[in-house]
Amino acid sequence: MKVARPYHHGNLRQAVLNEATAVVRERGAAELSLREVATTIGVTHAAPRRYFPGRQDLLDALAVEGFSRLGARLQDALDTSSGYREQVRAVATAYLDFMISEANLTELMFATKHGADGDAVGEGAAAAFAPLLQMFRRGQAEGALSNRDPERTGLVFLATLQGIAGLVHCGVVPPGQLDDLIDDALAQFSGLS
Repeated sequence: MKVARPYHHGNLRQAVLNEATAVVRERGAAELSLREVATTIGVTHAAPRRYFPGRQDLLDALAVEGFSRLGARLQDALDTSSGYREQVRAVATAYLDFMISEANLTELMFATKHGADGDAVGEGAAAAFAPLLQMFRRGQAEGALSNRDPERTGLVFLATLQGIAGLVHCGVVPPGQLDDLIDDALAQFSGLS
């Protein structure tokens, strides 16, 4: 008797990405296997290779998709907050929430090794962080940053948040201290708190 395959979706690429995202979320990128993903979604082991010739191609696509999701969250935080100070807090909270809830994915996103799609990963990262630059340009226009360079301020802000997320990931900082740490971080950026 022939076993029915559960895969009947017309978008194999997205099905592979969805399953790979689940694997990375649960077990990390080191545990990701194209063969396992194919088996789970019910296609031949060769089928995903049409879109992802190798494992690194899939990892790069996951990083690009991760940056897209992060950028959407940051833009949403920016769009749903009024006033510069509220925006800075909302963006910081959204960033840390994403970094902590998607720890394995963000580790992959910020990995230094990227394959043929390395340029796409870099472009995805730049697009994801565009809301930060937009926010700090607004702060400069409103006088909250005085003569500070919005791009440099954004990088330092991002590095600060990245550091906080890293400390939470390794257990040095309990998640319950995040609000206080966000307040402290905001105070470093033109007295925001």
